[in-house]
Amino acid sequence: MKVLAVDVGASRLRVALFDGTVMVERVEVDTPRVGDSLSVVRAIAGIASRFSFDVIGVASIGPLDLEKGWVIGTPNNPLRSFALRDPLVELFRKPVVIANDCVAAVWGEFVLGGGRGLSEVAYVTISTGVGVGIVVDGRLLVGRRGNSHEAGHVVVDLDSGVRCGCGGLGHWEALGSGANIPRLAYVKALEWGGDSRAWRLAVEGTLTPEALYSLARSGDVFALKLVDYINRVHAAGLASVVAAYDPQVVFLGGSIFLKNKDLILEGVRRYIREYSLLEPPELKDATFGEDSVLYGALAIALKTPPELARYAGVPR
Repeated sequence: MKVLAVDVGASRLRVALFDGTVMVERVEVDTPRVGDSLSVVRAIAGIASRFSFDVIGVASIGPLDLEKGWVIGTPNNPLRSFALRDPLVELFRKPVVIANDCVAAVWGEFVLGGGRGLSEVAYVTISTGVGVGIVVDGRLLVGRRGNSHEAGHVVVDLDSGVRCGCGGLGHWEALGSGANIPRLAYVKALEWGGDSRAWRLAVEGTLTPEALYSLARSGDVFALKLVDYINRVHAAGLASVVAAYDPQVVFLGGSIFLKNKDLILEGVRRYIREYSLLEPPELKDATFGEDSVLYGALAIALKTPPELARYAGVPR
């Protein structure tokens, strides 16, 4: 079976053609951030039209409305809400299965990756946002509209004044995601009385994730303090995932983690024991690296779980 796998990220759109489980071709472009509710579908179609395939698997940023087949009110892309499933069915006359990106990624780990043979698996992305996907007792957790996994919005700091892209306060995503690092850095810089290159960038509101981790590697004191704080945030968020779902393993992915795991993983492993009642599970790199969501999109199309099958779109 040939599968068109689509990863709709907040910043990047990835499309790959698979023949069975073999990736034949992969294309990556910017995700549309202006336009109308069909802008993302048009971008997908512009790439997909060159391929021949049997089914489409789409893994997307959320939140989702699986019944409608739309992304609704996503905090990290200015389009906010846009259509996915039905326009793709109409354009290509092929079945379309959609899921949240982390829900798809955890299914990819469970079906194709390091989670094979396990019954409790978690996937966490630390990227533009923070997202979670969960398999418990061998079943994919989906929820009422496809959003049972939105643990990136658990509250990890009651006193934080840093607002999440969704508008909430104290969220894991607000304090640990790439999109929010400049805002967090500014708040923390005002609290800190020192001076450094990273501190000055933070006060200007221009401390990017890339600069933060680069300066931390160079020994910048403020950058190291901020990275340490963010690692505590991730540990607290992961402890919440462990308390809620008790996974055997957590696979960690996303661009911020994958590019900076030398500065993240050890700290998270150290701090998670301070926050977790249960014995922390094994923390592993995502099996498929930066293509975890693409392989998740492949997995939901090749072996569609019943929790998603009822939302699939089929040609009429």
